[in-house]
Amino acid sequence: MKKFNQKGNLTSTLALIISIIALIISIIAYNRTGGMNTFEKKLVEIQKKSQSIAKETSKKLEEIGKKLKKISKSTK
Repeated sequence: MKKFNQKGNLTSTLALIISIIALIISIIAYNRTGGMNTFEKKLVEIQKKSQSIAKETSKKLEEIGKKLKKISKSTK
């Protein structure tokens, strides 16, 4: 059987504990800043705005098309 080095064992255990504490702190900080909820809300908001802009663009293009037809008819 191998004998474990007590100093190495303590160091690795301490490193594990510190990393777990750091992970917990990072999770808490992530949740405080909003986490995925804020991201998803912003994504939905941007999607709604882009749909609205697409509808407005479509309407404007139709208006421009109608005006161009009028102009082309009047010039003939």
